[in-house]
Amino acid sequence: MPREIKIKSIRNQLPTRYCHPQVLRFLMIGIALLVLAYSLYFVIRYVTSDTANFFKLLPLFIMFICLDSLFRQTTSLNCITFFPERLKFSYILKKPLEIPYSAIMELKLHRRITYYLHISYRDEQGSEKLFSTPASFPKILEIIVNIADLAPQARLTDLLSKAVQHLKTQTEIEDEQQV
Repeated sequence: MPREIKIKSIRNQLPTRYCHPQVLRFLMIGIALLVLAYSLYFVIRYVTSDTANFFKLLPLFIMFICLDSLFRQTTSLNCITFFPERLKFSYILKKPLEIPYSAIMELKLHRRITYYLHISYRDEQGSEKLFSTPASFPKILEIIVNIADLAPQARLTDLLSKAVQHLKTQTEIEDEQQV
């Protein structure tokens, strides 16, 4: 039996913040830094001209993987914050992106290897921009429903529109049962 999806409306609870688990994120950054430091120590301390090529290259591959992990952890979407007038996407090392609800033009889910949430919007200069993030972000369905609720002018794809309507009706039914 599939697990039940709990969706709650945040319209009356703004500002609301959705984040990746911070302990897990900083634990992964810490582990990557430790492994990177140990690989660097190994290269400096143990690799000499007599060392086999495998042991010369292995620490370099490990360092590359650690740097890739650090880059991904620090530049991927960290938090989504709903304010009364805008939506804010925050990162650890990148500049945050703020989008007013009135500027959102379209929401869609796009599948490459995995699903991505695409948000089309107009910036301050009036040019059309596209924000994209993996749909594996925690509580992404609740986030999509709340964006659609707070930006009613946004176009949705047919499938996404049906899903949002279904989830909204479920949320309304649950809210009525709790009252």
